[in-house]
Amino acid sequence: MLLLAISALASVTAAPSTGIVVHGFHCNAPRWEEVVWGDEAAQRLGRLPHAALLAWQARHELQAFICGSGASQTASGSAEADALISLLFERLPSLLSFDAFRGVDLEALEALLRRTVIADTESLNTQQEVLAALARLSRLGVQRALLVSSPTHMPRCLRDASVAAARLGYEGTVLASPCGTSWTEETAVVVEPPHRPDGGASAALFGLVRRAAALAFGTTATESGRRPAEFLAAFERLLASFENRKSSTV
Repeated sequence: MLLLAISALASVTAAPSTGIVVHGFHCNAPRWEEVVWGDEAAQRLGRLPHAALLAWQARHELQAFICGSGASQTASGSAEADALISLLFERLPSLLSFDAFRGVDLEALEALLRRTVIADTESLNTQQEVLAALARLSRLGVQRALLVSSPTHMPRCLRDASVAAARLGYEGTVLASPCGTSWTEETAVVVEPPHRPDGGASAALFGLVRRAAALAFGTTATESGRRPAEFLAAFERLLASFENRKSSTV
């Protein structure tokens, strides 16, 4: 399994067979429409237009256009995946508002997407999305998977995809292509396992972050009997005490 990240659409070249995975976005999240569709005035493609353009560029090899997920629902009861697909076809003519779609045959693109679109309404998180998508692509014999999501979300997608590919024995290539929109201006914080012999502090930090994440994201009471919310409040007080101590010495 080859795992790569691509930042430019032009980097996508012909392949024997291709599947595109459009990661879902919580239906009640702020800036939902901007994240999934984009900003036409600023010419920033959201997840759907970005993925549609990739589909057009890989139109001769495209076997599947997978949209996730089932983690949330719209007010009318539609799953994330179904909401994405509905928006995609409702606004397909508006793709021409993006300069990147100049010269694209929208009728042919629509036919391509309707032939290959798949709704994944079973997955409930990113890990399940990539596992289900790579399993499906493997069954179809697809040798290249293109992951599409926001830049802030992409590190998590790649992490989960590498684990899923190893678990499944997926022998194809996994590419990550971030779209132009996100729900925040913040960048993702990546804490990787230590590997340098002089990385004592990073080794300690990784262990602490891993333990903290297990407590913060737990769905049941911790071993001490405290809930995750209590842990987060205590963690905040601890950080604030050190931050205040540092500022008082400046």
